[in-house]
Amino acid sequence: MLTRWLHSLSGRLSLMATLVLLVFLVVLSGVLERAYRTSLDEAKVRELQAYIYTLLVVAEPDGDSLHLPFNLPEQRFNQPDSGLIGAVMDSRGRVIWRSQSALSLPNFSTMPLPLPLRQGQQAFAELQLPGLDTRFSSFRQGIAWGLDSELQFTFVILEDAAPLHAQVQQFSDTLWRWLGIGALALIAVQLLVLRWGLAPLRRVAHALKDMQQGGSDTLQGNFPRELVPLTDNLNLLIENERRQREKTRHTLGDLAHSLKTPLAVLKGMDLAADPQSAQIALAEQVQRMDSIISYQLKRAVASSPKSILRGVAVKPLAEKILTALDKVYRTKHVDAELLCDDSVLFYGDEGDLMEMLGNLLDNGYKYGGGKLLAKIANTDDQRGLEIVVADNGPGLTDAQWQQVIQRGVRADQQQQGQGIGLAVVVDIVESYHGRIAIMPAQERGDVDLGGLTLRVTL
Repeated sequence: MLTRWLHSLSGRLSLMATLVLLVFLVVLSGVLERAYRTSLDEAKVRELQAYIYTLLVVAEPDGDSLHLPFNLPEQRFNQPDSGLIGAVMDSRGRVIWRSQSALSLPNFSTMPLPLPLRQGQQAFAELQLPGLDTRFSSFRQGIAWGLDSELQFTFVILEDAAPLHAQVQQFSDTLWRWLGIGALALIAVQLLVLRWGLAPLRRVAHALKDMQQGGSDTLQGNFPRELVPLTDNLNLLIENERRQREKTRHTLGDLAHSLKTPLAVLKGMDLAADPQSAQIALAEQVQRMDSIISYQLKRAVASSPKSILRGVAVKPLAEKILTALDKVYRTKHVDAELLCDDSVLFYGDEGDLMEMLGNLLDNGYKYGGGKLLAKIANTDDQRGLEIVVADNGPGLTDAQWQQVIQRGVRADQQQQGQGIGLAVVVDIVESYHGRIAIMPAQERGDVDLGGLTLRVTL
């Protein structure tokens, strides 16, 4: 039971908060008890010192000793077993006077009391006289008598410490009672606060369960802003998985549909009637089937929607692609310029970014007139990406653009290739809910090289 409780987030928080609260209450009670006892001791010192002043008022010198009247102003000194005892010691520690309240202690004069004090010294302590169970609060003060202070006496006041202990115990009991009530109230409030604070997590769990049972396709609910990144990323992951399933199913359907026509042509061929024409047709249909399969394979492996993983650094990847293209098109001597900060990141699949940049830059090398500019930057929210690729080639009209983004269509039939590069780019851009289009002339500014200028926004 305890193990299951500790595996609960609310259980762990409740346990730790309760332990911290209990430790705090124990420390607090100790501090309060000590402060209260210190306050009582200080009050007791002032009270016992006042009794000494009462004795000093009525004390008279008697040779080397002191004489105090039989009846003292403080009646408790005159009553046996009153709990208040007064005594005077000489410089050698002998008891030379004791109050009538000490008559119940016949051996008081011979009992070992603390050592005498010098003039002006004071001492407060709690002591227990030999043979007695009672503990006394003791206050001693050194007094000098005479013109030259030649006589040294120590006035001693003893008072039963039981009332003081009872007062401390009563305070301790009251303190612990109220602290206990307060602790229970705080624990109850803490459980309510934890339940209220963790309610959004329970709503997320319920939303997940509802989604698993087919109630909805995404996590739905009004979640706190701290949980919004979590729920958004979960929804993104769910959408990715759903889109990937749909993409796989659609790709297989498209592949089957696309292969129907070439296969029908192959089935209808008459090799015996015209072997040469049949051989040409066979080569054309095989080439067409290879192009279809290549396109569908590229489309199937293209990762979609925005990734929840860490961002991919764009500049090193773009530089790597440009270096490779320089080697492929080394006979064309293309002057390629890359404008991209080191801080630019792509929040998606690295393979998608490489596929897009590879196709866009390859077209710039292939169809451009020797100059190429690639400008890449993050959008204002720092999560999106904008790619602008410009060349000084012949360019494309809007009608031509709509044609070349179709599978198998190339603007320049003299160049090698299957005409599926831009189609793959369009598929990837659409999977990220982005846009790709020819950049209007009035918006090109310093990126206009006189040819085709493409802008991709993800």
